[in-house]
Amino acid sequence: MKKDRGRGNDDEPQSTGPLSLTADGHEAVPRVGIIPVARREIRRIVSSPIYLVMLIGLPVASFGILLSIFFQGSPRDLPVAVYDADHSALSRQLIRMADATQSIRIAGSVQSMEAGKGQIQSGKVYALIVIPEEFEKWILKGLRSKVVVYYNNQFLLAGSLIDRDSAMAVNTLSAGLNLRYRESSGEQSAEALAHIEPVSIETHVLFNPYLNYLYFLLTTLHPTLFQIFVMTLTIYAAGVELKEGTAKAWLTCAGDKTGAALIGKLIPYTLSFILMAMAMQFAQFVWLDIPLQGHAIFLFVSTCIFILAYQSMGLLVVAVTANLRLSISIAAFYSGTAFAFSGVTFPTVAMPMIGRCWGYALPLTSYLKIVVDQTMRNAPVQASLPFLGGLILFAVIPVIVILPRMNTVMRHPQYWGRS
Repeated sequence: MKKDRGRGNDDEPQSTGPLSLTADGHEAVPRVGIIPVARREIRRIVSSPIYLVMLIGLPVASFGILLSIFFQGSPRDLPVAVYDADHSALSRQLIRMADATQSIRIAGSVQSMEAGKGQIQSGKVYALIVIPEEFEKWILKGLRSKVVVYYNNQFLLAGSLIDRDSAMAVNTLSAGLNLRYRESSGEQSAEALAHIEPVSIETHVLFNPYLNYLYFLLTTLHPTLFQIFVMTLTIYAAGVELKEGTAKAWLTCAGDKTGAALIGKLIPYTLSFILMAMAMQFAQFVWLDIPLQGHAIFLFVSTCIFILAYQSMGLLVVAVTANLRLSISIAAFYSGTAFAFSGVTFPTVAMPMIGRCWGYALPLTSYLKIVVDQTMRNAPVQASLPFLGGLILFAVIPVIVILPRMNTVMRHPQYWGRS
């Protein structure tokens, strides 16, 4: 009798030999190898919600959350309380000038400094502006008076913005009063301005003149979250085969070739992640109009290698540990801390040596340098090539360990069933 060559279940090879024959006796397409493994993996993906959640749901949700946070571009109208002990026309003018700045919104007045500090501690406001008694009287007499600003620098960004804008409002008021006094004393406007500001500084913002946090943070935070999903899903897809004891069926489907088994398993995820990354970059650079001043093709190639690098690192962890739970824990530590050591928010050169070494051990560090170079800085491709080389090393070097080690753990039942 002829053996039934029906489809069978997903964890069994579809044929006993490398080739099958068509009705006319010609050799058909091989039924083992990379393509059958990829088809087998697609069936596993569509049959389990966890794959679809990690492959599509979480990346899309993370992009939407980041977009909702940074869509405004920069923080505006941060609530600030005022304690006005003077209640004069000049103090009210200062309050209006502070309220007119971009980041400050005067949320109300308090009757004492203690009440204002209580509002800061409770989180109702970010700062307290204190205008002293006889503020206007001292100024009109030509005496010096102080405006005190208490702000919560635990929130570093909010604190620095309020500090900047409150200082700008006070300095503008002070300069205006000084200019008015000098002009009333007979000085010409140009001469009075020269006395008020004998030395001026001219600054030019080179790479983010918009002061837009959407342009800076969305393009860097999204890859940070994306690499977590890439590495975790790669580990899960390979590690669950060991945990469930289906590694032998996986290897048999690949024609007993470890390389074909790994490539076939990763192809559906690689293509899906690349398509998703391209769609989200299209949304950033076309829909949101984030500047892309460098080379789009170079950024596309870098993104593809970035995905391959984290898939390679994920397979390395699975190969070394042969334990799904431990691999996921290592991935959480490795990828979860990546942004802090990438040099985007805190300069790499200012880190201690151990921090710099850890940053260089992360593919994200090289990729984010490419992203910043090609989006904001309009850097030539030659300037980003060393970082692309780093990504290629992350994608290629682990293969030296992965192939022989996975060849062992996929063939020996002693590595299967570990939780």
